[in-house]
Amino acid sequence: MRLMPAAVLVSLVAAHLVVPAARGAEPAAAAPAGPTIACNSDDPNLKTYLQMHDVLFMQRDGSRAAEFYAPQLISHNLDSGGGSAMIVKPSDLARMWAASKKNDPERKLVDNLIVCHDGYVVVRTTVHGTDNVGFEGHPPTGKRYSISATDIYRFENGKVVERWGNSDLVSMYRQLGYTLTPPAKTP
Repeated sequence: MRLMPAAVLVSLVAAHLVVPAARGAEPAAAAPAGPTIACNSDDPNLKTYLQMHDVLFMQRDGSRAAEFYAPQLISHNLDSGGGSAMIVKPSDLARMWAASKKNDPERKLVDNLIVCHDGYVVVRTTVHGTDNVGFEGHPPTGKRYSISATDIYRFENGKVVERWGNSDLVSMYRQLGYTLTPPAKTP
């Protein structure tokens, strides 16, 4: 397995970020309508990711998960607070997409930045959703939220074989009106 050095990823992302203008300088131009894409336009992994975004993330057609994911992939999804890797199958992802569509049918993901390098596609996304089912045992609030998320996909033979992901759940909880309480100190 070939890993991308962190310094390469940081320099790629930094090279494509928009830096605010200094005080007194001319205002920056309006942001582009679509995402900033730092990839070769003929990159097959970019093409696969863009199809995956439409089919799975927007339409949430989980029945097509096997078109984009290897029969088994390694997931390093940090959304639940863990850092361990686990093996998942496209059928597991299909169930996740079905539940997602049922629980928040109007949810939208807007890609802000896409960076491709040597078999990797890195995506920074804004998620717009509504709390229709509740979180952590709480009843649904019906409130809308917008949070950022970052995902890194590693491709082999045109399919995702590994994924790292996280999203700003603290910001989501705050937007939904939850009070965040630190754990009690233990003696």
